[in-house]
Amino acid sequence: MALGNVQGSGGFGRLSHRIKDNVYMIGRRGFIYTAPWISTGTTRPPSAALLLAIGTGRFSVHVDGHEIQAGAVLVPPFVPRALIARDVPVVGFHVTPSAGCYEALSHLAAGRVRPLERAWFSGFDDDLDALFHGHFPAVGAPALYQAVLREPFSHLGAPSPGDPRGPRIRALLEQQPELTLTQLAEQLGMSYFWVSRLMREVFGMSLRDYKAWRKLQRVFELLHSRRSLTDIAHAAGFTDSAHLSRTYQRWFGQPPSYSRNRNYVRIVRCW
Repeated sequence: MALGNVQGSGGFGRLSHRIKDNVYMIGRRGFIYTAPWISTGTTRPPSAALLLAIGTGRFSVHVDGHEIQAGAVLVPPFVPRALIARDVPVVGFHVTPSAGCYEALSHLAAGRVRPLERAWFSGFDDDLDALFHGHFPAVGAPALYQAVLREPFSHLGAPSPGDPRGPRIRALLEQQPELTLTQLAEQLGMSYFWVSRLMREVFGMSLRDYKAWRKLQRVFELLHSRRSLTDIAHAAGFTDSAHLSRTYQRWFGQPPSYSRNRNYVRIVRCW
């Protein structure tokens, strides 16, 4: 089978005839993504991510005109970057804004792509290999997800505590995701300016980007159903499927049609 046989996937799926990508869905907290081949243009995902090469290979992350070659990196949310991992198997631990460790990981990365020592994660190598080959049991994936994400803190230390109002703004937006900045300011007893700063402190994004992420969260819940992309786009609050596809491609480097294609991607629900 030819390597370039993937329909519109761009930098994913080139080796799907040998091994599929795997997505282990860890509820609303995040997901684990494995792939034997990735080569993207610039993407800007809303998730924080810990990327690990399988074995001794090294991948490249291009950011701000610079190339970082590593076997492990920590990436904060919304940092524009390109990932080049051709024939380098990669496992990514992606952390969404709903996760309790999202703010801490974002602060640990300090706003930049941060190379880590791959040897720190050598104790997980057998589990990472099982994830990559789709053999890891779904019931154990959440515990492994948490254990791997704790590892950077054991070497780099915990970041300084965030704003104590962080849990309050999280709770408000979980309960009332349509709140405006003005309404948030009123409920928190803060100025418009300081609420805007608090959004970036807690979530690493503006309120506008947060609301776009909430739409995509709904897309994730529906993407692997039998519903059409048009139905999913409308249910999630996008104008149409083209609007959804553009946003999804910009954030994740692949169209939603690729993510839901079982010829290329295997989905494992772990909750």
